[in-house]
Amino acid sequence: MQNRDRLINTAALVVRIASWLNRLFLAAVVIGLLLSLALPRQFIAALLQPGPDADVASLLAGGRLEILIGIAGGAITLWLLAALGQIIASARAGDPFVVANARHLRTIGWALLALQLLDIPAALLIRFYPALGSAAPHGSVSIGGWIAVLMVFVLSRIFAAGAVMRDELEGTV
Repeated sequence: MQNRDRLINTAALVVRIASWLNRLFLAAVVIGLLLSLALPRQFIAALLQPGPDADVASLLAGGRLEILIGIAGGAITLWLLAALGQIIASARAGDPFVVANARHLRTIGWALLALQLLDIPAALLIRFYPALGSAAPHGSVSIGGWIAVLMVFVLSRIFAAGAVMRDELEGTV
C-alpha cells in the first residue's frame, strides 16, 4: 500500500535532491583535490587568493586537508541520506516499524557522530594552518548535534524493541 502522506512524499523528494546535490559536491571537491595536485600554484591563486607574503606551502597543505575533510563529510552525508531514504521508502510502503529501520537509524546515528567528530580536524586547521585565514572551516562543538546523535541512537533502540514486540504480537494473533 503506497502512502499518500505529503510529509513522507516531500521528505522522499528532499532526500533524493539532497543526495544528488551531495554527489555533485563530492565530484567538485574531488576535482578540486586533483587540481591542487596537478596545478598547485593556479589552485592557490584561484581559490585561496594568497597575499604577496603568503606561506604557499602551508596554504597548499591546509587547502588539501580542508578538501579531504570535505570529501569525508560528503561521503558520510551520502551514507546518512541513503539510510534515511530507506526509512522513508518503508514509511511510504506503509510498514515503517521494522527491524531494518532500527538498523537504518543506527546507521544515521553513526553518520551523525562521524560528522560531529569531523568538526575536530576542521577546528584544528586554522590552528595549524593559519595561512588559510578566512578560508579555513570554523569547526565548533554543537550541543544540538551531540543531542541529535544521542537521540537517534535511542530511537534506534526503541524502533528495534517495537519491531520485536510487533512481530511477537502478530505471532500470537
